[in-house]
Amino acid sequence: MACHGLKGEGNANIGAPNIAGMDAVYVTRQLNHFAAGVRGAAPNDGYGAQMRAAASLLKTDADRQAMAGYIAALAKVPSRVAYKGAINNGSTQYNAVCSSCHEARAQGNQQMGAPALIGLDPNYMERQIMAFREGRRGAHPDDKQGALMKVGASMLPDTQSVHDVIAYILTLNLK
Repeated sequence: MACHGLKGEGNANIGAPNIAGMDAVYVTRQLNHFAAGVRGAAPNDGYGAQMRAAASLLKTDADRQAMAGYIAALAKVPSRVAYKGAINNGSTQYNAVCSSCHEARAQGNQQMGAPALIGLDPNYMERQIMAFREGRRGAHPDDKQGALMKVGASMLPDTQSVHDVIAYILTLNLK
């Protein structure tokens, strides 16, 4: 709660994303990755290192699953962060690159391990896409879904397309 807020709404001032209502399976996997050093151990990943330290307080798989269940039960909170991009290009890029895993309305695909993107903080999405593009995420051999995302992120032709995709995702309705 100190970072992500009482309702999981996030805190943009410290880079803590909105996590309210995130899928429990995805959150459990990420917490396990932080605990095992699969995530948050790359050089120049300050946010990941902070989260890895916080996740280390959850000592057991049961603790991480309980936390993930709690997060999933929180009501989704719409992002309040302003974000700009060319929505038409974002739609084109999203449908060409992202929808095969994250689905047409960014609702995610649990079978593929692809989380829902709707409702996520746009600055967090940008930071994560760039981390995949730059190899701070998805490079560990035990991060199979991350490796897929690293490939997907690299298929976006430039930083402007990253912005455009995120702007498009923000137009999709929370469900």
